[in-house]
Amino acid sequence: MTTVKPLAATGRILGNGTFGTVKEAIKVTLDNNIIVNNPLHHPRIPQISTGEKYALKVINKNHMRGREQLVRNEVKILKEISRGHRHIVTLHEYFETPNSLYLVLDLCSGGELFEYIMEKGSFYEENAAEIIRTVLDCVAYLHENNVVHRDIKPENLLFRSKDSLSQLMISDFGLSKMLETPDMMLSTKLGTPTYMAPEIFLHKGYGKPVDMWAIGVMTYFLLCGFFPFALEGGIVDEKVLRAEFYFEEPYWLDISSEAKDFISKLLYLNPHDRMTAVEAIKHPWMSFAPIQLGDGSTVSSRVPTVDLLPAVGREFSKRSTLRKNPSAKTNPSVRSTHIVLDAVASELIAYSNAHEGAMDVEYVNKDGALMVQQSLE
Repeated sequence: MTTVKPLAATGRILGNGTFGTVKEAIKVTLDNNIIVNNPLHHPRIPQISTGEKYALKVINKNHMRGREQLVRNEVKILKEISRGHRHIVTLHEYFETPNSLYLVLDLCSGGELFEYIMEKGSFYEENAAEIIRTVLDCVAYLHENNVVHRDIKPENLLFRSKDSLSQLMISDFGLSKMLETPDMMLSTKLGTPTYMAPEIFLHKGYGKPVDMWAIGVMTYFLLCGFFPFALEGGIVDEKVLRAEFYFEEPYWLDISSEAKDFISKLLYLNPHDRMTAVEAIKHPWMSFAPIQLGDGSTVSSRVPTVDLLPAVGREFSKRSTLRKNPSAKTNPSVRSTHIVLDAVASELIAYSNAHEGAMDVEYVNKDGALMVQQSLE
């Protein structure tokens, strides 16, 4: 039996962004002697599926022109830290061609946080505490390794599967930065405005505490369904520059004093006054979160309080719907794309030319250099 380099065969589109597409990839091997599961029905190019699924992030260089370094920065950081924490999406492979950048990542088939909550059908303060505890654990690990995420928000929380909250993963490190020293100050104004800390807007220089501010904003939103600081027409409410916010009734009537204290200690104007991730994990509100066991199950000594979903579900559903891609489900009209990492590519491309519209092919050798590129209309 003669096998060659793995092939990532993709067809199911998981999402589309400004700079590219994320597709589901199934790892296969090409075998010259055995014909198994060959979508091309071509005896010279048999394929054997390994059953391993990944997310293939394909970034168009034309759309990223002049900003390719953002992706390379994300790759650099993921190579350093992604395998060190079970709640951080792992980068398995990276390569590029003259036209595209490719990241092979964990497949998070459980969807985004808001989708998970809406499908679950209930949402308690204890669930919010469990989500935030997982995020804090990840951020503590990042900060220990001198990485600032700079885009902590619910939309970047994905689920490896829908089994439980223990499958929660932090993704999208495109805006992350690895600090040269623990106290290094950054100055670039970037992030998601609703979650950005005052010092970013004020151009005062910033560091790790901006992630803690974002966690405070996210916690506030999860518990009441709206943000502590308004953002209208792209203009940030001046209250964010003063860290001025309120726990308005009746929205906060059923929320614990521990949760309010937790948020307050993350939304201090002075970044040095905010809790660090390690300190936040030790905050009394974290005791509301169920304890995770080794098998992923949880146990809790608390009786769930009030179901928050009737109050916050409308906003959760709205955000889930806005981001949901109708093509995320298998679409038979979507052609498969084969990223061939070695051998028999000429036969594959010859077959594609003979069967117009059959597939897109981009052939990359083991060093990532483009050998042949064929895109069929």
